[in-house]
Amino acid sequence: MVKNSIRNGIIGAGLAALTLSGCGTDSTASTQKNSSSNNDSHHEEKAYQSTHKTDTSNKDKKQDQSSQSNDKNKENNIPTSANGNKVTVVSNPKSILVLVNKTHKLPDGYTPPDLTIPHVKFPYDGTYEKMHLRKPAAVALEKMFKGAEKQGITLYAQSGYRSYDRQKAIFATNVQQQGKKQASIVSAEPGTSEHQTGLAMDISSQDAEFRLDQDFGDTKEGKWVAQHCADYGFIIRYPKGKDKEKITGYEYEPWHIRYVGKKAAEYIMGHHITLEQYLAKNQK
Repeated sequence: MVKNSIRNGIIGAGLAALTLSGCGTDSTASTQKNSSSNNDSHHEEKAYQSTHKTDTSNKDKKQDQSSQSNDKNKENNIPTSANGNKVTVVSNPKSILVLVNKTHKLPDGYTPPDLTIPHVKFPYDGTYEKMHLRKPAAVALEKMFKGAEKQGITLYAQSGYRSYDRQKAIFATNVQQQGKKQASIVSAEPGTSEHQTGLAMDISSQDAEFRLDQDFGDTKEGKWVAQHCADYGFIIRYPKGKDKEKITGYEYEPWHIRYVGKKAAEYIMGHHITLEQYLAKNQK
């Protein structure tokens, strides 16, 4: 059902007070089926556009070896964020409940172990790094897209996995053009992008003209995703509401779904909470 595998990873959790900004998408330049797909718009690649073929190299094996498979949240605090906040390096990057945000980051150079390309629709041709997800998330995405199709809903996957090196290049370009403070507002620092976990996918639809913006939430496809994504183990990672934005650090992103497993997804979506709140509750 699912294609090529790549490497190993997932992640640790914890709750933190966060600052508001946008998460962004990966708009790797590719041959688009629809010209509006070039509006793979959002913060992280406003200043960085490049063709990026699938990277299957085994980089930084030592990082993978140092990542412990135990799901306990043993963490080392180091101050690294652009705004001076203390950042925690997660110790369980391979967990499907790993928390990655502005104050919780992956080990430098971390690459997930089992990346694969899901058999779903993409609004562009070719093969790119951003098409990948970790295998459990890829299988779940295939099931969700098929479930939507049966109900007359056609979804497209836009941007999934993003490597540490790519995120580093994106952030560096933004720093060069806008300064570090502004760059930290419009893009994620290396290691703090949820896309690097291989568990997140930005999705869209033809009705939304393949744009990644808040209008997607008002389309029939966006409404279906909000209502049914938990049935397949996904959540809307950055829900609507100022109270939620203060917790996640990001504005409402109806297009950004994150795989957490069916049990956690049903609780999170059913109780209208964030991943941060769910993890805090379940770690007490």
